[in-house]
Amino acid sequence: MCQGLSYNMTITPNLLGHTSQREAVTKMSFFNSMVQTVCSLDIRLFLCRVYAPECVAGEVQQPCRSFCEKAKQGCESLMSSFGVSWPSELQCNSFPEEKCISLLN
Repeated sequence: MCQGLSYNMTITPNLLGHTSQREAVTKMSFFNSMVQTVCSLDIRLFLCRVYAPECVAGEVQQPCRSFCEKAKQGCESLMSSFGVSWPSELQCNSFPEEKCISLLN
């Protein structure tokens, strides 16, 4: 899901504490149908920024809260139509508002 992004240096553990790429890919598979339906143009990149975060000079580049909110906005209604809630580990208020990756970066 995260191939072909503008970055290729990632770091583990990721933002959710997954310690291997295999673990992150397994957890991301939950979102495959959302990415394929394109419920949000931003969902794929947001998920990749969380599950396979960019590493710059040894530091994780986190997505901004507004980035999360934009991705969530497009997909939350689709998820609820299937009886699924937005995952608690991706609550947008847990993402920073500054010194982060926005949609414009």
